[in-house]
Formats: sequence, C-alpha cells, structure tokens
Amino acid sequence: MSQNRDEHGQFTEQVTLADVLGVFEAVEGPVITSGDVASVTGCSDDSARRKLEQLHQRDRVGRRKTAGRVIYWRLDTADPTPVDPDDPIFTDRPSFSSGADNLSEQVDELLYGADP
Repeated sequence: MSQNRDEHGQFTEQVTLADVLGVFEAVEGPVITSGDVASVTGCSDDSARRKLEQLHQRDRVGRRKTAGRVIYWRLDTADPTPVDPDDPIFTDRPSFSSGADNLSEQVDELLYGADP
C-alpha cells in the first residue's frame, strides 16, 4: 500500500475511524479483529490496531483477548435507521398532550405564576 504525504511531509490519514466502524457491516458476525480491519480497509495490521484502540478509548468498541486474539465489538447502540413516524408504535398510542394551545407563549406564566 502506498502512503500519501501532505505538503509538510507528514503521512495523511487514509483510513478513518468511520471506515473502521464500517468493517462491522462488511464482515460476518458481531465481532471483528484487527486482521479484519486490515483486510477490508487495506491498511497495515499496526494501523488497524491503533484505530481500534482509538475507538476503544472513545467507548465506541469493547474488546477482549480470547485464544491469543483480541476481538472487538460495537458499544454504540445508536440505530442509523431513520425513525418512521408512521410506525404503529407511534400511531397506535393515545396522545399525552396537555390539551392547552400555545404553551410556548405561556412559559413565564407557567414557571413563575401570574406575577413575573
């Protein structure tokens, strides 16, 4: 793999943390190894380990050593799938609104009483 340098002679980052997180979708199973990252992204094994360590320090992945290998799994459970407002979980439930209109215009009265 050729490495690119910037105008100051420093190596430029070719594999981002987002690229590393993308490996979880590219390989089968809930866990990955640094070898998986290197294979999918084309970076070196050392670079893959460094990126996974950065993600671990940011609490984005968990890790554990097993059978002489370190495995990693995602900790962030945010679902990238957008919310469907027509999903029955939202539409088949009663509304819990206060029934009052323009509450935002009455904030001072609600918080401080009639005499601000």
